[in-house]
Amino acid sequence: MPRYTYRCEKCDEYFEASHGMSERPALECDCGETLVKSPSVPLSLKVRKIKMKTGDVVESSIEEFKKDLKEQQREASQKEV
Repeated sequence: MPRYTYRCEKCDEYFEASHGMSERPALECDCGETLVKSPSVPLSLKVRKIKMKTGDVVESSIEEFKKDLKEQQREASQKEV
């Protein structure tokens, strides 16, 4: 499933969500404000200073995606039961 970046205009916090391309979920920030879809730049690059080589950043991102995929698969298998 594609990952999208959302931003809270009130808090200026960024969030990522996975959903189908045709879905338009109404997501909210912890403060209650509706999140706005933002141009997708890896969240890790927005919230932390990168002092790694490009290859290390890519490898780290791949590992994060794998972890997220396993979590989504686990959640999907629980819903099927």
